[in-house]
Amino acid sequence: MAGRPKSFDMDKAVDAFVDVFWTKGYLGTSVDDLQDAAGIKRGSFYAAFGCKDDVFELVLEKYWREATELGLRSLETERDPLKAVAQLIRHVGMFMTQNTPRGCLLLTSSSSLKFSESGHDALAVRGRMKRLETRIFDTLTRQDSDMGPERAHSISAFTLSCLLGLNALARNGQNREKILAAADYSAKCVEAGLS
Repeated sequence: MAGRPKSFDMDKAVDAFVDVFWTKGYLGTSVDDLQDAAGIKRGSFYAAFGCKDDVFELVLEKYWREATELGLRSLETERDPLKAVAQLIRHVGMFMTQNTPRGCLLLTSSSSLKFSESGHDALAVRGRMKRLETRIFDTLTRQDSDMGPERAHSISAFTLSCLLGLNALARNGQNREKILAAADYSAKCVEAGLS
């Protein structure tokens, strides 16, 4: 006997989950919130998606593919490593002006974690933040670069702090001009090698 067909669209449901986690954060989101947003009953939710942690992992991966990777492409289009990282900072600044007051799902999730947390959600976020830092570091130390690892680590850390700061500005409802000015100043510091 065949099971009943799903009465919901999986892609639309995941889009709804992204919106909920992005707006409410991991801790502020309940399974009821996720079900309501996608119009799915509890049994169907668990059968299709598993637990809240499984859904959050799915959401982070979708967000990484559709938002984070878009910004990281700027690291590959510019030959000069410092200019490439500066482009990333400016891209994130523009992204923040388009997503005030939500900011960035990944950066917001990262800044809401406690250092001691070891839950699945914390590990998922930390893993992606490490991927972000590694992509920046790899850009700075790629084959045609003469930058040493110590300086590249410093610039990578500075860049992450800039991105987190831009996220905080957006989450606090700062206006477009302030966010873009902060992004541009940070980018110029990187380009000039001042970080």
